[in-house]
Amino acid sequence: MKADSQERVGDIYRLSGHVEISYREVRLTADQVDYNASTGELTATGDLQFTELTQNTSIRASRAEYNLRQGTGRFYDVEGSVGGLVRAGSSLLTTTNPFYFTAERVDRLGSDTYRIYDGEVTVCSPPDPTWTFSAPVATIRAGDSVRIQHAKLRLLHAPVFYFPFMYRSLRPLPRNSGFLMPTIGNNSRMGIVFGDSFFWAINRSMDAEIGAEYLSKRGWSQQASFRMRPTADSYFRASNYGVVDRGFGPQKVDQGGRTVRAEGMAWLPGGFRGVLDFNHLSSLIFREAFAQTYVEAVNSEVHSSGFLTRNFDSFRFNTLFSQIENFQSLRPNDLVRLRALPNIEFQGVERPLWPQSPLRISWDTAVGWMSRREPAPEDGSGLRTALLERVDLHPRLTLPLHWKGLHLTPTLGYRATHYGKRQEAGRLVDENWRRSATTLAVEWALPSLAKLYGGAGWLYSAPFRHVIEPRAAFRYVNGVGDFSRALLFDEQDLLTNTKELEYSLTQRLFVKQPAGSGAQEILSWELKQRYYFDRHFGEALVPGQRNVFPSSLTLSPNAFLDGPRRFSPVVSILRFRPSPRYDVEFREDYDADRHRFVHGGLVGSAHWGNAFLNVSHFFVRSSPVLTAPSNQVGFTLGYGNLTRVGWNAAFAGAYNVRAGFLQFTAFQASYNNNCCGISVEFRRFALGPARNENQFRVAFSLANVGTFGTLKKQERLF
Repeated sequence: MKADSQERVGDIYRLSGHVEISYREVRLTADQVDYNASTGELTATGDLQFTELTQNTSIRASRAEYNLRQGTGRFYDVEGSVGGLVRAGSSLLTTTNPFYFTAERVDRLGSDTYRIYDGEVTVCSPPDPTWTFSAPVATIRAGDSVRIQHAKLRLLHAPVFYFPFMYRSLRPLPRNSGFLMPTIGNNSRMGIVFGDSFFWAINRSMDAEIGAEYLSKRGWSQQASFRMRPTADSYFRASNYGVVDRGFGPQKVDQGGRTVRAEGMAWLPGGFRGVLDFNHLSSLIFREAFAQTYVEAVNSEVHSSGFLTRNFDSFRFNTLFSQIENFQSLRPNDLVRLRALPNIEFQGVERPLWPQSPLRISWDTAVGWMSRREPAPEDGSGLRTALLERVDLHPRLTLPLHWKGLHLTPTLGYRATHYGKRQEAGRLVDENWRRSATTLAVEWALPSLAKLYGGAGWLYSAPFRHVIEPRAAFRYVNGVGDFSRALLFDEQDLLTNTKELEYSLTQRLFVKQPAGSGAQEILSWELKQRYYFDRHFGEALVPGQRNVFPSSLTLSPNAFLDGPRRFSPVVSILRFRPSPRYDVEFREDYDADRHRFVHGGLVGSAHWGNAFLNVSHFFVRSSPVLTAPSNQVGFTLGYGNLTRVGWNAAFAGAYNVRAGFLQFTAFQASYNNNCCGISVEFRRFALGPARNENQFRVAFSLANVGTFGTLKKQERLF
């Protein structure tokens, strides 16, 4: 104890003038203090300041009653702060500021607990905070939680929202059940939107969330999610989103529906690994009407799969359950559904036929139960199959040959497939069908040519290496039989007779990295084409319609076979990555038969500090028989990020060049200071009669507390 003057009567000390008291981690200063040495109680008045180092606590008050030994007390007319928690790597807006509070009275209930009466709490720096929670009672447990009863959120001193009870965890791994921040907004198609969710922390490794939103013009939506991680290397997640729709437009068209998603992975006894990726969509019109991102809204396919696999030695065992649904239009049940329930695969990777043998053997075998469902046309001839068996066997022998930089790799194989049924003139026939084929593939890798350059003058001053890689491959398949009898489930069923030659030339540029970290490829340009000796692919090709065979599918993802041809389009793939800040891939397919570029795609990204740009452009100018013409441009341009202090903005869109209008537009702007942030966003969907909608979203973020509004994290542009 230090003071300008001290008086003692028994166990009572009276300290006056610049009083300082230190006890363990506590330090108290005041103008006057009466201290009872036998009980540890003191009464302090004047310019009082209380600090506690362990919890980074600081309190200024006019008067205090405090017990040094018990660590409890009461402070009046208080301004203070207690240390908060910043979780690094979180998408939550954070600050290093402590929790500041002002109150008529503050009780210290223990070493880390403070109860505030008739006060305000904030993380904004005094004396003029941007936001505060005012409440009759609030409790702060440093490193644990903040609890506020009857909280009024004030923004720039104006009340904006009321919370009957508010809880915020301050623990490093917060796991607490409770209601989340409510969502409030407005939408041109859905009207006023109001909703909330309840989060249930079931245990340390499992939680769930369930919520609903009221849509004044449409009905109401429900959402639920469940997560668990029973072990360090296994997990399971499931989510459900649905809308009960009262109808849209004058005709009150019901666009409601549901989407369900589940995914998980687990290691099982015996070295088996199980993976699940399940997706369910009730209708395409529901996705177009209620999906909140453009990419999801225009996707017409739904894929689900689950597999159980094990790798051992040079073998692989896999059991696959899969379903693919391709929605053809907005009409109900207008979809193609393919299922494998299940498909059991056993594969052997290349290994010597016998020890020290130059011949190497590999194989693929599969036994599956497959089904296909197509929409029935008006004449009722749609293809619908019940589960039918399919057995496929494909052994191969490979002989790698090497001589003076020349690498020749021939592979001879035999493929046999059994089907429980076949098709005839588009109709299912209940008869077994077998096909077999001899396959031969020869890959020829010519020696690479390389030259080292000291630079390229004014264009590029650093040394670089130029590498040219020529390649050639011959593929021969014979004996497939009548292709029209095969039921098409996946790529295994597309086998046709063929005799083709592929040739390619790849050029690469490598630059040396600093600090001896090797060389980096900054540029590659690949040109490839195929020559077909058999223009009709063993009579499998049907002129005047779209044909997809392995001969086209393994060269380009774009279909080009609508008639006999000798040469495939020339495929050009250019990749450019001069530094981690820039990444560009440019692809073009030039069709000599049509004398034009028929397909093209450009994907690029650039980053300059806080600024970023992503651009994509895809076009199709092939025959309408093959693919509907299209020309789409997508872009995202922005500056900043979700939690950066200051102004941040991003603009995104999808432009239909052929139609000449923006199908999707989004603009987001936000401003963050050291304790809060506000984000506003405008979105427009122009997807034809199914959806023509304007959305306005707002989110208000409180640093170290949370975010509420209608702009959700997964829908932000950054």
